[in-house]
Amino acid sequence: MGKYKAVFSDIDGTLLDSKHTISPATKQKIQEIDREGIPFILVSARMPKGMIGIRDELGIRRPIVCYSGALVVDEKGETMFGRNIESHMAEMVYRSIQKENMHISFNLYSGDRWIVPDQCDPWVRQESVITGVYPETGDFTDLAVFQNVHKILCMGEPEKILCLETMLKEQFPKLRAYRSKDTYLEIMSIQASKSSAVSLLDEYFGISRQEIIAFGDGYNDIDMLLYAGLGAAMGNASEEVRNSADIVADTNDQEGLKKVLDEYF
Repeated sequence: MGKYKAVFSDIDGTLLDSKHTISPATKQKIQEIDREGIPFILVSARMPKGMIGIRDELGIRRPIVCYSGALVVDEKGETMFGRNIESHMAEMVYRSIQKENMHISFNLYSGDRWIVPDQCDPWVRQESVITGVYPETGDFTDLAVFQNVHKILCMGEPEKILCLETMLKEQFPKLRAYRSKDTYLEIMSIQASKSSAVSLLDEYFGISRQEIIAFGDGYNDIDMLLYAGLGAAMGNASEEVRNSADIVADTNDQEGLKKVLDEYF
């Protein structure tokens, strides 16, 4: 076996092209290395339900890292690792956004539940189309009823999201807030990160961080790219993400991930 013994990959903007599909050649290469005993692990800000279909399409049976590391589930869907936002903290974030009247789409995630105040919200509809998952409407007058909150997603215009990120980092230092793209702000426990979840799975597979390759294109991938023995940023990633990586792959629309796998496996 070669130097690298596992691959961890982001989904959107990395494994998927801009049409949200996986090329047949990329799929074939992933199946090839997985059969050779090289685990290919999906790592995403998505909920489990939004990742299982992609794992099934690839035809692999491996654990998945959900909510950017706040939840790891095994091959059977059982929780291996979790870092939650306390419900009272989630409520404080919601009230703070409402008080500022920022017109932000607020989304709560718990396990396989996606809960929103309004299913007709255009941002919610857009996210549903991308992920193939449909939310449920919840009563947001008392967020204490929601246990095991793994992630809060706020969606809105770029300038509003940037303003919200600054505000939340000042008001809630025990939460991790980052932009997964200009219009999306992901909020999780400060203890949750992709790299911490990858570290857990390194132990699970009995390998070291130097023996893994990680792929990503977003701000929330930076810690994982820095952690990995070989961090590969996609060519479509921002300059900040590319500068954090050991190598820069071709873009997600040019089978960048497959080309790197071809080179190292």
